[in-house]
Amino acid sequence: MATFRGSYEHSIDHKGRVSIPARFRRQLSGEANDTFVVLRGLDTCVALYPSDEFRRLEERLRGRSFTDETARRFQRLLLHDSRDETLDAQGRVALPPALITHAALKHGVLVKGVLDHIEIWNPQTYEAYVNGSTRTYEEIAGELLL
Repeated sequence: MATFRGSYEHSIDHKGRVSIPARFRRQLSGEANDTFVVLRGLDTCVALYPSDEFRRLEERLRGRSFTDETARRFQRLLLHDSRDETLDAQGRVALPPALITHAALKHGVLVKGVLDHIEIWNPQTYEAYVNGSTRTYEEIAGELLL
């Protein structure tokens, strides 16, 4: 089971490839086989789940009834532009053009570890996200960690 922590500034090349930090690559389990499921993240980012971690998420989604309209809609939206991508020899992952557009990614990107997955953000979008909260870090911590 991978655990990703920290933030790194990287760039996206003209082919839509982003370097995954070596520290994150070392966290991948053998079961992931250097493969990520690349999909639409929450809050306007691109999410990268190691393939073994994504299987856990899939199992949770499969447990929902297909008669549940919310579950169907979420699955369809989540998987719409998703792809399986394997790290290339330089440790890069290709991002689908639709997801690059979704996250408004330009040349510089922020690569963030978020426990079981990695997020790729436009740095300005992430800064606005952090600064846009009306709740302090301490308030959120008090709610979640107690």
